[in-house]
Amino acid sequence: MILGVVLGASLTAFVLGAGRLLVDEDPLPAHADAIIVLAGSIADRVLEAADLYHAGVAPRVVVTRERVPRGDWALRARGVRLPESAEQTVAALEALGIPSNAIVVIPRRAISTDSESRTIARWTCARARSVVVVTSRYHSRRARMILRQALAPEIALAIRPSRHDPFQPGRWWRDRRDAKAVLSELEKLAHYWVRERWVIEPCELRPAQLAPAA
Repeated sequence: MILGVVLGASLTAFVLGAGRLLVDEDPLPAHADAIIVLAGSIADRVLEAADLYHAGVAPRVVVTRERVPRGDWALRARGVRLPESAEQTVAALEALGIPSNAIVVIPRRAISTDSESRTIARWTCARARSVVVVTSRYHSRRARMILRQALAPEIALAIRPSRHDPFQPGRWWRDRRDAKAVLSELEKLAHYWVRERWVIEPCELRPAQLAPAA
């Protein structure tokens, strides 16, 4: 009986705290070399990146690319080309007042947070020493763990969960989309602890080749 009560209380505490567990945030640096927008949810991440750029946090915004969905290739075969997520991100950034010469698109495509972190790490180790990475709230803790491993220790990393993200960490079970995001992210966190963290190696630091500020 007592064991059942304890287990029930523990399960309740976990459910109530699961949303907050996924959220992580670092203090913003006075100045960084770049703001990096992770692929995925566009609106909340673009709005945050634009706010940071206009606040003078960094002189450039870096955008990553996702793999083209399978269905898009069938459309392209018939002469129909839908805008890729990176193209939508760039268009939104420019519409929010960020000059095109302050936006960098990393050509290599990513298929997961792990592969995206490797792409970001290669770019950063060659071109920056301090970055602010923007993502959604529920994705911020895992993104931080993976990127901290993938980046050279000398590179300063600040994870910034978007303030425009509607995700509610304290009430995630009341919204279907939030619940889906939490359950999916918990599964991915488990995969990180079981497998991913053992194979991620930091990038090799190279002399930074920073582009001129816009």
